[in-house]
Amino acid sequence: MSAPRRNAASQRFNMKLSVAVLAGAGVLSSASVWAQSAQSVAEKEQAAAPINAVVVSGVRRAAQSAQAIKKNSDEVIDSIVAEEAGKFPDKNVAEILGRVTGVQIRRSGGEASDVVIRGLPGLTTLLNGREVYTSNNRNLNLTDIPTTMLQRVDVYKTQGAEMVEGGTAGVIDVRTARPFDFKGFSASMAGRLENRDKSDTTDPNVSGMISNRWKGSYGEFGALLGLSYQKGHYQDEVTWNSPPAIVLPDTAPNVTGPVDLGHTYTRGKRERYSANWAAQWRPVREVEVYAEGWSTRIDHDRQAQFFVGTLLLPSYNPQYTLFPGTNQVDTATSTGNLFALSSNQTPQDDSESHQGAIGARWDVTPDLRVTTEFSRIASHWQQQMPIMELLAHPRTIVGSTYVNGGARFDYPGYDMLDPKNYTWNNFIDNWSESRGQSNDWRADATYDLGEDKFFREVSVGVRMAKRKAAYQHESANFLPVTPELNLPAPSSVPGLLCPSMKPGNDYGMDRWLVVCENYQHANLDAVRKMYGRDGQTAPDPYSLFSNKEDTNAFYGKTRFGFEAGSVRFEGTAGVRVVKTKLDVNGFSLIDGQQVAVNRKTSDTDVLPNMTLKAYLTNNLVGRINAGKSIQRPAFADFNPGQSLGATPDGLGIYGGNGGNPDLKPIVGKNFDVALEWYFAPTGSLTGTVFRHKFENYVIRSLALETIDGKQYRMDRPRNINDGQLEGVEIGYRQFYDFLPGWLNGFGLEANYTYMKGYLMDGGVEAPFAGMSKNAFNIVGLYERGPWSARVAYNWRSKFVDTFNYRTLQAPVGPLNLVVDPIETVDASLSYKINDNMGITLDVENLTDRTYNDYHGIPSNPRDIRRYDRVIGLSLRWKL
Repeated sequence: MSAPRRNAASQRFNMKLSVAVLAGAGVLSSASVWAQSAQSVAEKEQAAAPINAVVVSGVRRAAQSAQAIKKNSDEVIDSIVAEEAGKFPDKNVAEILGRVTGVQIRRSGGEASDVVIRGLPGLTTLLNGREVYTSNNRNLNLTDIPTTMLQRVDVYKTQGAEMVEGGTAGVIDVRTARPFDFKGFSASMAGRLENRDKSDTTDPNVSGMISNRWKGSYGEFGALLGLSYQKGHYQDEVTWNSPPAIVLPDTAPNVTGPVDLGHTYTRGKRERYSANWAAQWRPVREVEVYAEGWSTRIDHDRQAQFFVGTLLLPSYNPQYTLFPGTNQVDTATSTGNLFALSSNQTPQDDSESHQGAIGARWDVTPDLRVTTEFSRIASHWQQQMPIMELLAHPRTIVGSTYVNGGARFDYPGYDMLDPKNYTWNNFIDNWSESRGQSNDWRADATYDLGEDKFFREVSVGVRMAKRKAAYQHESANFLPVTPELNLPAPSSVPGLLCPSMKPGNDYGMDRWLVVCENYQHANLDAVRKMYGRDGQTAPDPYSLFSNKEDTNAFYGKTRFGFEAGSVRFEGTAGVRVVKTKLDVNGFSLIDGQQVAVNRKTSDTDVLPNMTLKAYLTNNLVGRINAGKSIQRPAFADFNPGQSLGATPDGLGIYGGNGGNPDLKPIVGKNFDVALEWYFAPTGSLTGTVFRHKFENYVIRSLALETIDGKQYRMDRPRNINDGQLEGVEIGYRQFYDFLPGWLNGFGLEANYTYMKGYLMDGGVEAPFAGMSKNAFNIVGLYERGPWSARVAYNWRSKFVDTFNYRTLQAPVGPLNLVVDPIETVDASLSYKINDNMGITLDVENLTDRTYNDYHGIPSNPRDIRRYDRVIGLSLRWKL
C-alpha cells in the first residue's frame, strides 16, 4: 500500500473509532450523535475503504480509544480502555489507576489500596456516571470492582457542571458494558491461577460475561450478565521501631531512641463475589429504557501477629551506642523484668454492596433529548476482631534500631517457641458495624441550537439524593487479666498456641508463639466467659452515629464555539447549585453525663465551571479549564461522640479522640492549562499546568481542649482555612509503526507529575498527606501478531503519611511520619492462541519491593515492609 493510501485508511479508521468510542462515552455532544452526521460520514467512508485497509486491534486499539477520549473531551481527562470487553492486564480498578498520569496508589493487604489524584485523596467515585460508595464512606473501595466487568475507566481532573458534585482532587468514573455495546451475541470467560511467594499459596480467579441483543415486534432488546469470583491469600511482613523518646531523662536528657520495637506479620484470605447485569429496550429509535445493577460481597479474614519488645527504659539500665555524630541510639542491651508482648489481632470482615438503576432516554425532537434515572444503593459491613495477648518473660534484650530499614533484636538464652515461657495478658473484644443506603433521582435535558451558532447547545438538569449512614462499635472492649480470674496456664490449653508466621528476612528473634486465629473465633464466647464476660457487649453510645443527608442540585450549561482566523474554538460554561441538609445524631460527654446530640446544618454551594479548547491545528489542541468544586467530609468525621482517656501523661494531659459535627465541606478552586499534540493515531505528547486553592480543607490533627475542667490532647478532624497545590503533568504515548519489520511492534507510554503545595495549620505550613513531589510511570509495550507484552515501572518520591504523627516532650517534639520513595515493577506476556482464546502470564512486584517510613529523619525508621510477589497465569476465551 502506498503511503497516501495507508494514511487515508488510518485517518478513516481513527475517525470511525473516535465517533464510536466518544458516542458511547457520552463525551461527544449528544445532539451531534442524535443528528448522526458524524456516523453517516464514517459509514460512507467505511463503504469506500479498500479491502486491505489496516485493521487495528488489541493494545493499539485500546490506546487509540483512550487517546480519542482525551482529545475530544471538554474536561482534562485520562482514560484506560479495555483491549476487548473486560480484558485488562490488572486485577481490579485500583491496580489499573497506578498507570494514569497524576495518580498514585499504595499496595498492601495483597493488592492496591489507597488512590490519590495529584497527591490528594479528595476524589469521588462513579459507576456508569452515578455516585457509588460504601456504607459510611463517601467513596467505593476501588479494589472491590474486578476489571473483568469493565469497558474503561475515566479519571477526570476537572469537572463539568453536569457531573455529580464532589471530588476536589478529581472524579473516577468506572464504566461497565451494556448489551447494546455489542453487535449481537457475545460471551467470554476467564480463569486465572495466582501464586504468591510469601504466603506460599495458589488461588483461583474465575469470571464470565454473556450478552445478547435481538429484535422483536416491540422493538430491540438486550440483556447482559457478568459474574466474577476472586480468592486471594496474602502475607505482609513488617519490622518496626516506636517513635524516638528520651532514653534517660535524668542523666542523658538529649539522647533519644525507640522505647519499643517489634514485628508485625499479617496473613489474610479475601474472597470476592461480584455480579453486574444490564437490560436495554429500544422500542423505537428515539426512545430507550434500561435497567442495570451491580453487587459485590467480600469475606475478608486475616490475622496480624504482633510482637512488642521494650528496649529502652531507665529502669532497664540500658547500655547503648550512638550513631556517630548524633545523639540517637544505634545499639542497646537492657536487662531486668522486660516487657515482651505477643498479640494476635484476628479481624473477620463481611461486607456487601448493591446498586440498581433504571433510566430512560427520549429524543423528543431531532434537537431535544430528555433523560432520567433513578438509582438505589444499599451497603452493610460488619467486623469481629478479638485480640488475645500473651506475655513472655526474658531477662535480656539486645537490639539495633536501624538494620536494613527496620529494627533487629534478640533475647539471648530465651526460647520464644516454648509454651511454658508464656503467661496470659489482656483480651480486647472488638466488634463494629455500619450500614448505609441512598436513593438518587436525576433528570436532564439538552437542546441543540445548531453548529453554525455561537451558542450551540444548552443543557439543564436536576438531581435529588437522600442518604442515610449509621455506625457503631463495642463498649468496654478492654478486659485485663487479674489474679481473680484464675486462668489456666496457656501451655495447658489444647489448641491455644501456634508459632508465628515465618518471615522472609532475618531480623533477629523472628518467630514466637501466638494465640491461634482459629481458636480465638471458634471459642470466642468461651474466652469472654474466661475473662468474666457473658456474650458480646452492647454498643458504645459515643461511637454510635446516625446521619441523614439530603442533596438537591440544579445545573445549567451551554456549549459554544467560534473561529478566530484559522483557529477553531470550542468551550462550555455552566454552573451547578447544590443545597445540602445534614442531620447528625449521636452522643457526647457533657459535665460527666451522656447526652444525646443532634446537629442540623444546611449549606448552599454555587459551583461555576468554564472550559475553552482551541484547535491550533488539526493535531494541536490547547485548553483552559477553571471551576469550583466541593468535597464533603466522610460521615464518620461528623460523629459527635468522643472517647476520653482515664489516665493523664507526665504533663497532666489526658488523651482523647472523636469526630467533629461542625465540619464544613472542603472548597476547591481549580485552574488547568493544557497543550496536547496528537501526532499519530496512537501518538501524543501532552502537558498540563494546574493549580488548586483550598478552603476548609479537612485534616485529622491533635489540639489541646478543655473538657469537664480537664485538659485533653484531642485527636479529631478539623477544618484548615487555607491550602494550595500546584504542579505540572506531562504524558507521552506512541507505537512505533514506522519502524521496519518486527520492530514496529514496540510502543511506549510515559508520564511525569511534579507537585508542590501546603496547608496552613495554626499559622504553620503543613504538607499534604500522601503527596509525592515527583512521580512517573514508564510502560514498555510490544504487540505483533499473536504476541503482546508489557513492562510497567512506577516511581514516586517520598511523602508525608501523617502530619504531627506524634507530639512528644522536648527535645524530640512533633514528628511527621515520612515514607521513602516507592517503586514497583509489573510485567505481563500474552499469546493469542486463536481468535477466541488467549493466555497471559503476569508478574506483580517483580523486584520484590520494600516499603520504608521513618519518624522525621531517615535514621529514625518506623517500618520496613515486604509484600508478596504475585505470578498469575490466565486463560481467556471469548465468542
